[in-house]
Amino acid sequence: MKHSKILSVILSCALAAAGLSSAVPVSYAEEAVSDAILYDSTYQAESKEAAADISSEEDISDAPFNVFDIYNAHQGYVAEHSPQIDVDLKGVDISQWQGTIDWDTLKKSGIDYVILRAGYGRLASQIDTKFIENIEGAKRVGIDVGVYWYSYATTVEGAYAEAEACHEVIKGYDLTFPVYFDIEDPTQVNLSVSQLSAIVEAFCTRMQSKGYYVGVYSYASFLNTKLYKEVLDKYDVWVAHVGVDHPSYSGNYGMWQYSFTGKVDGIPNTVDLDHCYKNYPYIISPESFTGGGTATTTTTTTTTTTKITTIPPKARGIDVSFYQENIDWKAVKEAGIDFAIIRAGYGRLISQKDTKFDQNVAGAKAAGIDVGVYWYSYADTPEAAVTEAEVCYEVIKDYQFEYPIYFDIEDPMIADLPPEQLSAITDAFCSTLEKKGYYVGVTSYTSFLTYKLLPYIFEKYDTWVAHYGVVSPTYARNYGIWQYTSSGYVNGIRTRVDLDYCYREYPSVMKAYNLNGYGERPVQTKPAENDGASSEEDSEGSENSDESAE
Repeated sequence: MKHSKILSVILSCALAAAGLSSAVPVSYAEEAVSDAILYDSTYQAESKEAAADISSEEDISDAPFNVFDIYNAHQGYVAEHSPQIDVDLKGVDISQWQGTIDWDTLKKSGIDYVILRAGYGRLASQIDTKFIENIEGAKRVGIDVGVYWYSYATTVEGAYAEAEACHEVIKGYDLTFPVYFDIEDPTQVNLSVSQLSAIVEAFCTRMQSKGYYVGVYSYASFLNTKLYKEVLDKYDVWVAHVGVDHPSYSGNYGMWQYSFTGKVDGIPNTVDLDHCYKNYPYIISPESFTGGGTATTTTTTTTTTTKITTIPPKARGIDVSFYQENIDWKAVKEAGIDFAIIRAGYGRLISQKDTKFDQNVAGAKAAGIDVGVYWYSYADTPEAAVTEAEVCYEVIKDYQFEYPIYFDIEDPMIADLPPEQLSAITDAFCSTLEKKGYYVGVTSYTSFLTYKLLPYIFEKYDTWVAHYGVVSPTYARNYGIWQYTSSGYVNGIRTRVDLDYCYREYPSVMKAYNLNGYGERPVQTKPAENDGASSEEDSEGSENSDESAE
């Protein structure tokens, strides 16, 4: 990739002169990851050969100094403000059965947070009789608060009704921990996995649509056997398992209820005790989080600790498609959004262009928002990927883009292909557009990028990673953009929208090196003809990264 080699040389020289490390924002794997992997730089690998490569190709002596300082991990970073995460916070969960709480005494006892029962069932009148007293007491003494809603729902409609009742009860309060859907009642256990999963999905999506960070609570065997993993992967999990060293739940979890018979100063009756492994106040509201310090994380599946390092993003963005309907881009800009990654289309046919693409690009640019694009892929062969790239080019060729062109590879139809084939598909799409003068990247969810693509892909192309409900992605390589939620809200957009952080100075790179429509374009070949792709391959598909993101 000639352009990236040029940029690597400039960057390496600039950082060496400044005495800075060439590491991008570090991401953190769930398992132990060596420092060599954590600080692996795809651009560093290219820069080792770059001096010889570019000497005969292009004179960069007049290139802007430090034009693409995407590895400046020290810029704006102040170690004492790094969020403290996953430090085994101590908590209790409380309902009316705990009686009247002495909140001042509870605060002094060392409890970090409480999860309060807001109520149960499908009526707001089923509010926990101590809820208001409890939440106001906790807030008065400065204890972080989340809530749970005990479910009796046996249908999707019942779950929607419970979500509405829960919202009526809690809507006047700010929460710093999740809203948990408590599904465990004996009336529910004989329902099928698909029924129970649909019930969980109904409650959680309804609460998400109202702006809440949502989780699922139950005991370990229920979570393991009665709910689809694909559903649980979308939400935070609070698992109950007492009398053990660690829960037998096989998935990831943020909280563990480890005792039903705890005794805590300030609570007259026995109480459930909990460990929390995520800093939910930071995750839920990073802008207002006031904690600090450098911490170590302890995962729920190993005893390995990993040092946490964070830097602030350079830009805040969204990614949109026709699903977001008509967008008020001026309002989006006023809300503080710097960039938008806009879906250009999907599949192998020009007719699969996103119906809002032109409108979205024009609106974003008129509002002063930088733009990149993504193409959602169904390609199952390199030849199909080349066809998709040619169609993508036909859609985007008349525009200039300040952000990369991303190949979105995640669809379940192709996820089971071997890594060698998926990597060849990715390389075929990306190299086709790169030859046309575009700066190209790859986007998918963390586990797909980690296990489904071979390392050479990340040595050639940029990365945009999707991972929700974490302080940073559990992805051991470098990335330029992180999609951190699929359920954000932004003024000017009526629906939920994906939210992103960007850590690289893309706009200056595109303009300085005549990429993505800036400068003269190379002579193009005729786009590939439609190869008779099946309707299944070129169907819209769910394109729902909620179901696949970590």
